[in-house]
Amino acid sequence: MCGICGGVTKESLDIDKMVLSIKHRGPDFQDIYKDGLVYLAHARLSILDLSADANQPMVSRDNQYILVYNGEIYNFQSIKRTLQTLGHSFKTTSDTEVILEGFIEWGVGLFNKLNGMFAFSIYDRKNQKIYIVRDSFGIKPLYYYLNGETLIFASEIKSILASNLVPREMSYQGLYEYMHFSTTVGETTFYNGIKKLKSGEYIEYSLYSGVLETISYRLLCDVTPSTHSLDEAIYNIRDLFEKSVKRQLVSDVPVGIFLSGGIDSTAITAIASKYYRGKLKTFSAGFDFDRGFNELPNARFISKKFNTDHYEFHIKGDDSISVLETLNHYFDQPFADAANIPLYLMSQELKGKHKVILQGDGGDELFAGYNHYFRVKNERLFRLFSYAVTSFAPLIPKSSKYYRMLRSMYAITQKDRALVPARFYSQEMLTESSLNLFKDEYRERLSLINPFIRSLELHSSFKDKNIDLLQELLYTDMNLILPDQYLEKVDRATMANSLEVRVPFLDNDLARYAISLPSKYKVRGKEKKYLLKRAFSGIVPDKILYGKKRGFGVPFSYWLRSSMKDFMRDEIISSNIYTNKVSLMIDEHILGKRDHGFVLWKILNLSMWLNKNRDIKL
Repeated sequence: MCGICGGVTKESLDIDKMVLSIKHRGPDFQDIYKDGLVYLAHARLSILDLSADANQPMVSRDNQYILVYNGEIYNFQSIKRTLQTLGHSFKTTSDTEVILEGFIEWGVGLFNKLNGMFAFSIYDRKNQKIYIVRDSFGIKPLYYYLNGETLIFASEIKSILASNLVPREMSYQGLYEYMHFSTTVGETTFYNGIKKLKSGEYIEYSLYSGVLETISYRLLCDVTPSTHSLDEAIYNIRDLFEKSVKRQLVSDVPVGIFLSGGIDSTAITAIASKYYRGKLKTFSAGFDFDRGFNELPNARFISKKFNTDHYEFHIKGDDSISVLETLNHYFDQPFADAANIPLYLMSQELKGKHKVILQGDGGDELFAGYNHYFRVKNERLFRLFSYAVTSFAPLIPKSSKYYRMLRSMYAITQKDRALVPARFYSQEMLTESSLNLFKDEYRERLSLINPFIRSLELHSSFKDKNIDLLQELLYTDMNLILPDQYLEKVDRATMANSLEVRVPFLDNDLARYAISLPSKYKVRGKEKKYLLKRAFSGIVPDKILYGKKRGFGVPFSYWLRSSMKDFMRDEIISSNIYTNKVSLMIDEHILGKRDHGFVLWKILNLSMWLNKNRDIKL
């Protein structure tokens, strides 16, 4: 796991500053390659083949190809054996060299052969082309900027900005998406001109013509529906999951697991303990802001059952302001999923002590683990219920719990099916609009923007597939919320502390098979994750398998009316982009008249970013 950056330009590119800005992603070794107008740089976190021979940028034997790579390829050994039969030889045991030799053999045909998480760039000196690639789930980040004959790319936006060649101008598309999704989605960022390479895409850039093509090499929804019976699906999911965990244990440094005590992390622990050489380490945390829910007893139970070397962290939220400011730096743009705080704090505890962790991300999106999947599966019933509930909305107590319910009801009643998935994550509700929070000059520009472009784009790609609404919601989440919110959260919060997190549920073979299965296997009656629970029966103890799902709650609403209230007010007022409506919301929230925590948390993170980036053009 590493950080990469580079570019093609006639200008003076500060490549040293670029790679230094992402040194936290790869503290073990940094190096730079330069050839004419081309710059490539790498910051290495050594995981496979710890020798200097595996350092990057890596150059092919004939000096035609140069590679910088961030990630892990889990099937690199089988690809390597194939390449050896085709006459390729290797001087390292790294997956980096396998990518390099694989590209020499198959060119862009290599990308679909890779099973892993990755973002990399290959420079073809002979044909004067740059290739930039991102994995099919968007587990690893990749950003780029193109202006005339200048192309710059990097693992993080801060590295692109460090080039000193990119203007700092805020994207209103990014701002409006953020107010709905708590992050930007698709290719959008908060900076005009800087784009995210979407999952499953690669760039081909010609130095001769200056033409850049963005090409999709794998679509998550482009899977032939399975005709397997439920029993066949149960057997295959169990088998594919076991193979995935076994593959992701390959490492030349110790591997551990974030053990939450839930179904997904317990299943990973159960299989990993079976195949790991040595005693497996598991890590759990208790927080002083856990709202009475403590995962430690369940984690201890699982650790004892599978005989792991277990560690517990007891983390306090006393310094939440300082942590929030730190995260504002590492995320490069506003990000309002507060779960990045405990994830960062856990990773901080492991900094310098551990490098590789397995975690359960992806299980809920593949196997329908969230409440809104159950609601959509029972769409007709909830539509009737929603009409009754929304009629009495003014009489409902003004708590965050009930407002979340109303937003959910509002999503289900959308007449345009394309907007149903989008509205589940949007914080607009009924007649309320985030536009009314901004001063006139900002509101006018935002009113011309559609924040649901990515959702509509995805809906358009699904509409000819004859799928039900639940399957469409699952597809949308896998292409939007999973890469742009959940995986981005994991990458930034953990890589800030030089920690690699692997996600076995997003193994290509397992995930694509799960995607092909009908939604009726995933939600049955009131039971979410039905298929996964059946597949893990006998692997995961029943008390975990059928225990109540409880997501971890960060009490930001409480912080905003207590320890953070003065900080919040100062930051929001200083940003100077909001109407008096926001001041009234702050007062109502602090006095306990109404819980505006979710919206105020977004506004606070946005305000902090604006105050930190005073030089950005609005």
